[in-house]
Amino acid sequence: MEKVLVLKDEVKDSNNNKIAEMTTYLRGDGSTPVVQTIGGMDKVIGFNDNGSAILAKHDDETIKAAQQQFMAAAIKEQKKLCIENGVDPELVNIINAEKKENNE
Repeated sequence: MEKVLVLKDEVKDSNNNKIAEMTTYLRGDGSTPVVQTIGGMDKVIGFNDNGSAILAKHDDETIKAAQQQFMAAAIKEQKKLCIENGVDPELVNIINAEKKENNE
């Protein structure tokens, strides 16, 4: 059996409107969390050459700040789960360190 922890959070603007949602799945395997952010699409003001949405500057900054807080919380929870699984929690801070540790 595998224990998977799912973290989700919403990003809201100054008017308390949902502008994005963040999600990550934690397995306590030493991997750095991958945060998926969906949203902001209701306030798209254009598109970059690479196809990514251009958001109103205020919303973009709000989302970036929320992503940083969410990532910090995800790292903390991933480390707790690593300890529970007998995995070195320090692997979480370095991307792909768990693969080197396991000779993958």
